[in-house]
Amino acid sequence: MMNSMPPIPASRRRPLDRGGAPALTVLCIAQDAAIRELVPRVLRFDKVLVTADFSEAFMMATAEMPDIAFVELGIGDGAGLSLVHHLKALVADITVVTLATKKNLDAAASALSLGASGLLLMPLSGDDVLSSVWGIKQRLVERAERDRLERAAAVSARATGWIARIAEIAEAADRTSAARELVEILVEVTGAKGAAVYLAGDTPQELVLGAASPGLDSAPKAGTEKHILDTFATPRRLLAVPLGSRNVAAGYVLLDEDKPRVPAPAGADPPIDGIIRLLANVAATAIAMLGERERAARGGAAIKDPTSSAYSFAYYVDVAGREIGRARRYNRRFAIVTMVYEPIPGQPALSPPEYADRLLATIHDTDVLARVDENEFHLLLPETSGLGAHSVRRRIARLGSGEKSATSRALLVGAAAFPTDGQDLGKLLRVARLRAEASKTSVVHRLDPESSTVPDLLEMLIWETVNAAPARQTSAVRPIELAAAEAQSLAQAVVADAQRGGAATIVVAHHTDLCLGAAVRSALGHDADKITLHALDLRSVPGCERIEALAIIAEHGAYALVARNDDGLLRGAHAADPLLADVLAERLGRAAGVRVIG
Repeated sequence: MMNSMPPIPASRRRPLDRGGAPALTVLCIAQDAAIRELVPRVLRFDKVLVTADFSEAFMMATAEMPDIAFVELGIGDGAGLSLVHHLKALVADITVVTLATKKNLDAAASALSLGASGLLLMPLSGDDVLSSVWGIKQRLVERAERDRLERAAAVSARATGWIARIAEIAEAADRTSAARELVEILVEVTGAKGAAVYLAGDTPQELVLGAASPGLDSAPKAGTEKHILDTFATPRRLLAVPLGSRNVAAGYVLLDEDKPRVPAPAGADPPIDGIIRLLANVAATAIAMLGERERAARGGAAIKDPTSSAYSFAYYVDVAGREIGRARRYNRRFAIVTMVYEPIPGQPALSPPEYADRLLATIHDTDVLARVDENEFHLLLPETSGLGAHSVRRRIARLGSGEKSATSRALLVGAAAFPTDGQDLGKLLRVARLRAEASKTSVVHRLDPESSTVPDLLEMLIWETVNAAPARQTSAVRPIELAAAEAQSLAQAVVADAQRGGAATIVVAHHTDLCLGAAVRSALGHDADKITLHALDLRSVPGCERIEALAIIAEHGAYALVARNDDGLLRGAHAADPLLADVLAERLGRAAGVRVIG
């Protein structure tokens, strides 16, 4: 594993012109004085070198390594032709544009055979010059973007491995052991000269040194957050990153970086700061769980939450740890659900004890409900698959406002299942929490709850994709316009991915004039007995004759697609949104007169 990200070659750090395109180095070799005046005037934001001398042109090309050269073929009594050959030999990536009159077009043809990229007839116009340069700038922009994406993908791939390693510190014997492992990983990942990990103390704002590398062994053993940052981290110019997330404060990471921090140039690699903060966020969850276990072992943590009917988070972590060990040993399943209750202003709200009581009324006696903070609860579901967790998620979502609505905005709910979504508690908690956060922006909250027909749902989603701001969430609804063959390939790919987790529920509109139903049936593999398929014929339902619809609820996610088939072209919307998949499946079932989901 590399200790730090590779430096960025200077060739990628081009300044930009006023339009945001990379500035070029341009060499103009011409006898014509008008050309020597025109090129610098037109390319005033680029570096332009002008000469009428054959020898000086060689020196400029050798010293400046130009991106493009304009060469007048008539220079030096026809020496421009040999200049084309020599420039290509001196600067491998140079683009040579020849300038010729009608009298020397034969020489221009020879120049092209020697490697020239283009020909411009004299006299030149400004548009001729700009057109020649613009194509090169476009290629540089594309190359820089491709390089940036490749570097970002490489960093992301490495970050995935780093996250997996940090998640494993949850298995450490105690927080101090976890801090030592975290120090080793951070020094390796960042290439820092030293690292120190401070752990949250027994009182607010108190920090205790958990571990430090030799370079930071003089770090204070304990103190308040302000004291350690002001008297130790700031004077030594250490990078200080909180070990925390929205609901967890587990301490601080201090890094002694190898060289001073400078602003990243345009097009540079993704900043390491963002990766460090992501790793610190992951580590915070693991260390917080270890802290809860330590307090529970000392008898300092109560089993029950003092203000509600739920268990304490310390007890939840302890039970979850035993459940993970049992699931690994005996190849069993279990799931967790994260619930964040956010009352809507102006609507009646439930108190946390009332909400806990309602939750307990919807779950089994073997399920474990724990309260994390004021409005956040976690639910452990032994012997429950991902589909079972989806079912529990739907029941819980109806509690948000006390109404029988699966689209309540007062409650954010996210589920994760072992081992499909993760094989340690930290990973499962992160996945469930991310899914809960994503549910807050679901398109379902903006749909008309009174509408009960599939065509109405399609029209609302199309309106949403046309009028909403550009989507950022991966689960956001997006427009789709595909030929029937492409739509069939998409459906087959989604069904194949759904089967990767095992069981799944699939609801599809299907008859001989539609394409998605046939694609779904053909994609079912040898484990089709694990798939609950509802292929519904909606031709007798007004407005549904040409509706193509597919809803998939799988162990590790959900997908919804609804479109209108216009002579083999499907236009509509799709999303990897569990709430939308629920709504679409329910309305398809209602239209066909069958119950497809609980």
